[in-house]
Order: sequence, then C-alpha cells, then structure tokens
Amino acid sequence: MRHPDWEKVVSAAARLQRHFPDAVLVGGTAASLHSGHRFSRDADHVLTDLRERFDEVLADLESVAGWKTARIRPPVLILGSLDGIETGIRQLVRSQPLETVEMSCRGERVVVPSLAETLRIKAVLILKRNALRDHVDFAALASSLGHDGTVEAMSSFDSLYPQENGQSATQQLLAQLANPLPGDLGQEGTRIFRGLAEDLQEWSAVRDRCKSIAVALFDGLSGPESLTESPSGRKAVQETKGSTGND
Repeated sequence: MRHPDWEKVVSAAARLQRHFPDAVLVGGTAASLHSGHRFSRDADHVLTDLRERFDEVLADLESVAGWKTARIRPPVLILGSLDGIETGIRQLVRSQPLETVEMSCRGERVVVPSLAETLRIKAVLILKRNALRDHVDFAALASSLGHDGTVEAMSSFDSLYPQENGQSATQQLLAQLANPLPGDLGQEGTRIFRGLAEDLQEWSAVRDRCKSIAVALFDGLSGPESLTESPSGRKAVQETKGSTGND
C-alpha cells in the first residue's frame, strides 16, 4: 500500500493497541493490511468486553495525548480521533473470540483478524449494511485466499453468525453476491476509493468477481442441506452460473 497517509493510520492503530493490548484492528484497514488493495483512512478496533468496562476504557482513552472523543454510544461504541486519524472502539458483536494474527507494517506491529476471519467479517457487513466498500474488500480478500481458501474460510460462517430468524447467513450472502447491488453505489462506482488496485477500479470487475465467488461457495459448500434447500439463493446462483458460462 503506497499512500502518504497510510503510515499515519497504521501508526495510530498500533499506538492505540499499546494502550489496549486486547484490542483488535478490524474494518477496511485490516482488509488493506492483508490484501493491499486500497487506502483506508480510519482505524476501527473491537474489544470483547467493552460493554463491561465502558467507563474505564473511555477514561483511559481520554487520558491519552492526541485523543479526541467525537461520539459515544454506551456501552458499545466510542468514536474519536487519535493523532488526527479517525478511530473507533466497538464491542465485539459475536460471542466467539476472533481468530487473530500479528502483522508488521512500516515498522509498526498491529493485531488484526486473520485473513479468513477478515473475509468472514466483511461477509457479515455485506449482509448488514450492503456497502460498496464491503463488496470491494470481500472481493480482494477472496482473491488473496484463493478458491479453496475462500470456501474453507466460509465453511464456518453459519455457526459463527447464527441469524435471529433461524435462517442460514450463508444463504442470504449467496443471494446478495450473485446479484450484488450495494446501497451506496453511485455513478463513480469504485473510483471513489483512493489507492484502489487496478483490477478493482471498475464496479463491473468487482461485481463479476462477487458473482464468481457466489458460484464457488455454492459449489464448495453445497453439502449442507441449508444451502441446497434455499430457493432464493439457489436460483440466484444458478442464474449467475448461466450468465458466466459455468456448468
């Protein structure tokens, strides 16, 4: 990743983690550390116990030089800036801890979700907010993992992210990937992102990659009955197979 502000983002993330060693850097910055496909200008972290120690964490943050609080939503969210970089701390939503790795970048060390875990997190965000940046990141991360790695990473998706309505999260994801339409997709498409990799600079390329991933996941995860019994997901993927020429 080559961008004049990238070092500042990574440095701020590493500095926050020195104050909170159990924090995990997530979001677009974690995705960019893994795939190097775009510049991300903020640093979002999660804690497993922010809900239990919100006041303590907030007080500690506000004692750090260079920190400015912008908005809080007790007991699950603190937003602000550290050394001029937009920074957030959130409560980890799921009950299971994240699979993490330590990465080195520009002389700094930061803890992030593993590549497979980052892919799963971006998949959840596609379901929850359906943003363009999540589709871009998901496509880039899947390319970094490769076909088999992507299928393996997503094999635990339903167990890690059970839905309140009892339906399969993978079913819903397949339907959205087979017909991707981000809610914030504008006329400029992916060109709104700074430092974006050349192979992702057109929305059509990201869209086609998402469709190919949907087919790969449907074929690779077709053993579970929850997938083959999903009319919407099955129909969407079958239509995608037809349009891409896959058997």
